[in-house]
Amino acid sequence: MSRDEDAKSVRAFDRRIVERNIKKGIATRKDYDKFLKALPDAADKICPPEERTFDKADDDDLPS
Repeated sequence: MSRDEDAKSVRAFDRRIVERNIKKGIATRKDYDKFLKALPDAADKICPPEERTFDKADDDDLPS
């Protein structure tokens, strides 16, 4: 799959619009399921909420 095709599939399977794309025939449920199964496991990249620390740098990003 080329880089352009990959970008198109990611947009077609965006969770906010995937149902609409399936109804329009842009994507199929089978292709969407295949796309989801191909996603890498990112479980090791999460941080449990109780381990999250807040410091002054984080406060600067919050709206006033």
